Amino acid sequence: MDPTLGEVLDDRRGVPFYRQIIDRVLLGLAAGRLGPGDRLPTVRQLAVDLQINPNTVSKAYRELELVGIVETRPGDGTFVVGKQPKQPEVERRRQLDRLCRDLITQAQGLGFSLDELLDTLKEFRDDNDHKNERKLGRRAS
Repeated sequence: MDPTLGEVLDDRRGVPFYRQIIDRVLLGLAAGRLGPGDRLPTVRQLAVDLQINPNTVSKAYRELELVGIVETRPGDGTFVVGKQPKQPEVERRRQLDRLCRDLITQAQGLGFSLDELLDTLKEFRDDNDHKNERKLGRRAS
């Protein structure tokens, strides 16, 4: 299970909690932290962890099931399905825009400038590129 599903939801974002849960599942899939066969927390457990109404979690899981991302097996739980549907480009872009807005807002709230944020992101990208090169180098050996 992706540990970010159990993080506190942000009620200042103006995004409904069920949508934040959906976004976290989609982000977990995109980042590879969630994959086919992974079991999501039960509705009750996630509601307790997030301190929200179980109906909110149910709504998120239902929407994920409607688009084919998860399946619910009665008595067994909710699981990520084997085949991940491709998101329409508009939806992918919307999620990226939201992620960027949130990141900029949080960074500015902590007193960082946009240039500092961009420099740090570039450092992370460069570090990640070097790690990937080392992994590929080891596999080629």
